[in-house]
Amino acid sequence: MNPRSIHHPGTPEQPRVLAQKCSVRTLTMRFSAGMPVLDAVTKALAAEGVDSAVIEIEGGSFAPLVYVIPAPSPDDSHAAWYSDTRQPEETALNERLVMSFGRRQGAPFIHCHGIWIHADGLRGAGHLIPHEAMFAEDVEATVYSLSGAIFEQQQDGETNFALLTPVANGTPEADGAKGVLLRIKPNTDIHAAVEDAARSAGLRNGTVHGIGSLVGCDFSDGTHMASYASELFIREGSIANGRASLDIVIVDVDAAIFEGEINSGTNPVCVTCELLIVGQ
Repeated sequence: MNPRSIHHPGTPEQPRVLAQKCSVRTLTMRFSAGMPVLDAVTKALAAEGVDSAVIEIEGGSFAPLVYVIPAPSPDDSHAAWYSDTRQPEETALNERLVMSFGRRQGAPFIHCHGIWIHADGLRGAGHLIPHEAMFAEDVEATVYSLSGAIFEQQQDGETNFALLTPVANGTPEADGAKGVLLRIKPNTDIHAAVEDAARSAGLRNGTVHGIGSLVGCDFSDGTHMASYASELFIREGSIANGRASLDIVIVDVDAAIFEGEINSGTNPVCVTCELLIVGQ
């Protein structure tokens, strides 16, 4: 049993993992520069009829880059909060972004974590502000388009945050890969949640994509992140014969970045993890 946990203001409710089966098409798209990231992504996805997706982007740049990192909560209404907005001068290079694209009150919404390099060489990571940050050039993205499920923001009584949650959305397309869309709740081991959800969906092998947060983090090489709040994205995730392997990038409340494969069984979720399993 992992001794690490976090206490949120609301009452924990079952189930601790919300899962929705779906069908997944893997697409390559280009997002345009010169407009906020949210608008660029929404425009491109709408042209392909995509309602919800998990999106991965490597390379490109921002002007401006606008983001926050995790921070202590200023009061007892939340267990953790966000830093002041960070907007470095000049163009910042993007290493990698992972986005959850869904709906908030019927409108397009993005929750995005990433890692980037400021113009002065500082390597930063955190939670992108997609209605303010802009791509400085057109970028190519891998889009895991969903049918049969959608990420919809819902108020969560336990954490007192509005969180993207998988809900049913029509009938899954027959020609896509089998998938399962997840929201993992606080103090739930991330590996166990992924493995249980995959098993319940009949998936023994596949890839894992998405973003979230952990209460501290133990890495396979012995590295430990002590921060009780964090922001992460999965850099490389897989399930092989029912066992999950997760390589992540994670940033703590001091802006320190940790990266690599994480241990199974010792890494509980802080606020949420929004993940997509794509069967193979």
